[in-house]
Amino acid sequence: MKPRYWSLAIILLLVNYLIFAMLFSKLLGGDFTKKDHEQSYRTPWPTFTPAPAEPPIVIPTPTPFTPMPTPTNTRVLNGAESNAPTSTPPAQLMALSTVNVRSGPGISYGLVGQLNANIPMPVAGRNADGTWWQIQLNDGALGWVDTSVVQITNPASAPVVEAPTAVARQASVPQPAAKAPEKEQEKAKPAPKAAPKFQYEPTGWYNETNKGLTRFLGTIKDGNGAPVNGVFVKASCGDYATISFPSGPTGWGPRREASDWPAGFYDITVDTKPVPCMWILSVVDTEDRKTVKATLSEQIPVEVTVEKSIIVANWRRNW
Repeated sequence: MKPRYWSLAIILLLVNYLIFAMLFSKLLGGDFTKKDHEQSYRTPWPTFTPAPAEPPIVIPTPTPFTPMPTPTNTRVLNGAESNAPTSTPPAQLMALSTVNVRSGPGISYGLVGQLNANIPMPVAGRNADGTWWQIQLNDGALGWVDTSVVQITNPASAPVVEAPTAVARQASVPQPAAKAPEKEQEKAKPAPKAAPKFQYEPTGWYNETNKGLTRFLGTIKDGNGAPVNGVFVKASCGDYATISFPSGPTGWGPRREASDWPAGFYDITVDTKPVPCMWILSVVDTEDRKTVKATLSEQIPVEVTVEKSIIVANWRRNW
C-alpha cells in the first residue's frame, strides 16, 4: 500500500477513537449512571428531629408569714405610755416538821397553834428583818412562825407588817383555868389503869437462823429496866417440857450451873438439832425444875422450823 493510504487510515482511526471516547465519557457521566447509583442503595429511614424539652417546673419557696404583734393595753400618763406592771407570785411557806405558831414574831409570844410538816401555807406578811413570817390559821386567826423551821417560796412578795403591841403580847399568854369543884375534879380524873393480869409479860421475841441447835434464850427485867434474877422459863412441845436454870448468875445445883450468866439472862438448849414444833413459852415458879408450882405469865406460842431454830424471847416483871 502506498504511504498516503497509510496516513489516511491512521487519521480515520484517530477520529473514531475520539468519537468513541466522547460517547463513552458521556455514558459514564449521564443519567444512566445516576439511575443505577440510586438503585444500588436502599432508601434511608427518615430522620426525626427531637421535640424541644419542656422547661422544668420551679415551685416558688413560700415566704414565711410573720404575725403582727398583738397590741397591749398601756396607760397614758401626761401623753407618755407606760407598761402595765406584771403580777408577782404570792409568797408561800412549808414547815420542815411540826412547828409552833405564836401570836407574834418571837418566842416570848404565846402559842396559838401548830403547823404540820409539808403543808403549803400562804404567807400573810413578815417582820422587818424577815426572821418571822405571818400566816393565817384554819380558824382565821393570824400567827407567826420562825424562818429557821420553814421553807419560803417567793419571799419578796410578802409585805412587811407590824408586830403586835405589848398589850396584845400579854393577852396572848395562856391564863390558868379556874379550878373546878372537887366533885367535878374527881369525875374528870382518868380511870385508874387496870393491874396487869400476870406478874410477867412478854416484851418481844423473834427467831434466828441456826440448823445446829434448838434453843430458847432472852432477858428478864423489871418495869424500870433493871435485870431480874432467879426467874424460871418453861418451854414445852406436846407432852415434852423443859425448864431453864434460874435467870442471872445464881449458880444452880452442885455444879453451880449458869454461874457465869449475865444478870437477868436465861437460856434453854433443847437439842443439838432443830426440833420443828409450835413450842409454848411461859414464866413459871418451881423448886426442882421439874414440878411447876405456879404459872406467872401467859403462854406464848413460838414456832421452831428447820431453818429457824433459835428463839429469843424477853420478859418484864410487872410487880
